[in-house]
Order: sequence, then C-alpha cells, then structure tokens
Amino acid sequence: MKNNRGAGQIGLIALLAVFTVGYFVIANMFSYAFEVDFEEDLYNLKIAAIEKNATIYAEGHEELFAESSDIYMTVEELALAGVIISNSEGVVKDPRNSEDTLNDLRVKITNKDNEITAEVLA
Repeated sequence: MKNNRGAGQIGLIALLAVFTVGYFVIANMFSYAFEVDFEEDLYNLKIAAIEKNATIYAEGHEELFAESSDIYMTVEELALAGVIISNSEGVVKDPRNSEDTLNDLRVKITNKDNEITAEVLA
C-alpha cells in the first residue's frame, strides 16, 4: 500500500491557486463596473459647503439685507471675508480641474421671513 498524501496536497494547492486567480479576475471585472467620479463628488461637497458657510455668514450679518431680501456675492468675496477655506490669495480651487477656480461663481443669499438660504448659481 502506497501513501498518496503528497499527491493530495499538490491537488489542494493547485485548486487553491485556481480559485485565487479566479477571484482576482472577477474582482477586477467588478471594480470597473462600479466606477466612481470622485472629483465630481468633491465638487458637489465643496458647493454644499460654500452654500452652508454663506448662510452662516449672512445670519451673522443681518445688515446685508438692509436694501433687499436677496444679495449676490462671489465665491472670491466670501473667501476674502474668511467664510470659505481658500489659499492665501483667496483662490478656491475647483476639485475637478486643478487649473480652474471657483472664484467667479455667484452665490445668491436670500432672507425670506427671517429664514436665510444660499444657493450657488452655475
């Protein structure tokens, strides 16, 4: 009677290698099926932060609404006022393209019935 334990272990290692390769091939195929645009997500988060910070700024500066219930500010004006995180020159970078800035975007801040809202206008 011969001992075939060595052949069984080799077969087990081969089976494990096949499953491992198969796993990585399938995982790679699925990873491309769930592509995520992180730059666009970062842009949307930055726009939401600008709107929120502009609202907070306007709540602390009620005098802005002395003439009208709607005011318009640029992102650059908000950055220079210290409301939005920017570099030392007041430049707010666009996360979708490092060459572009968001400084020219206008923000509409509205005070309607003492409820202040802000909206970035594209």
